[in-house]
Order: sequence, then C-alpha cells, then structure tokens
Amino acid sequence: MSADEEQLIGHSYTRARRHPLVIGKLPGAGRLPGGPYTITQIVTMVAVFLLLVITRQLWAHFGVMNILVMIVLPWGTAWVLRYARLDGRDPARALRSLLVYASTPAGGRLAGSPQHGSRPRLALATCTVHVRTPARDKPKAVRAAAAVPVAAAPAPTRPARTVPVPPASPVPTPAAPRRPPARSGLQALLASLDEH
Repeated sequence: MSADEEQLIGHSYTRARRHPLVIGKLPGAGRLPGGPYTITQIVTMVAVFLLLVITRQLWAHFGVMNILVMIVLPWGTAWVLRYARLDGRDPARALRSLLVYASTPAGGRLAGSPQHGSRPRLALATCTVHVRTPARDKPKAVRAAAAVPVAAAPAPTRPARTVPVPPASPVPTPAAPRRPPARSGLQALLASLDEH
C-alpha cells in the first residue's frame, strides 16, 4: 500500500452498548447463585416453577426427588435461555418483535394509528381545449383594425342604420417548411447504420 492511500477501519460498538437489564444481587447484598439473570430468565424460572406446582399431580411420583425437579428444571431452562440467541437477541425479545411485526397493519402506522391506503377508483373528467391562431396567421386587415384605436363617437340622436357586412374570407397562408422530427441519440445512431 502506498503512502497516499489510507486504510479505513470501521468498528461497531452497538452490541456492547446494549447490555440487558440483569438481576445479580439479592437485596441484602448477597449474590444470586448462577447469576446475574436477565428479566427473561427470571420470568421463565417463575413460570416453569408455577407450571410444575400446578401440574404436580401428574408428575410428582418421585418422593423427595420432586423437590429437586422443582429446583433443577426452572434453573436449567433459565440457564439454556442465557445462551439461546435469535438474531443476536434473547428469545423473549425476538418473540416480542415477531408479535409486533405480525400485528402491524399492512399499510404501516402513522402517528400511532393504522395507515390505510385509499382504494383506487376510476376518475372521470372532461378537458376542453381552445385553439387560438397566432397573430402572424391573421389577415393584415384584421391586424390593422385591431391596432387602430377607436375614437369615442358622439351619442346618436336617431337610430343608426345597420348595413350587413359580408364575412371576410380567410387568407391562405404559405405553408411553413416541415422540419424532420427530432431524433434521440439512439435513433440517430440506427439511422446512420441504415445509411451505410
């Protein structure tokens, strides 16, 4: 590598900054055996213990070993959860993310409420186009009449006689030379290939 080039090295500390909330000490300053435990592990231990207490009539046929099962099974499930990771997260957070994803509406949320897209509907409209001829296409007599200011006429004392005026016939204008339509670069290239 030359002196002009600089080697860039990137580091990500996101995972190190996301320490889970843990419980490691008892209120009397004693340390929990096998701890510290995350909130997920504590909830799992309590849930498994309560499930074993509720269903003890089904499995509690071992005498004194029942107490050992009621201690080892909740602690063992909590210990397994310590090392279980789904996408870098503990299973409870991954399950929560999955539930949030499943409950999100298809259109997403806007300011906390579901966003619904409007259904497409056929729009009917009319468009009127008025075509005006440019001033250069008008006959010279019409342009001259439009350019001459009209003086104010005195108020008539008797009704004026109207004389019918024949309509002016349109003056044919010479046709402008036609330009070839504009071509894109690709069309020009294809046309040059056809010529050769």
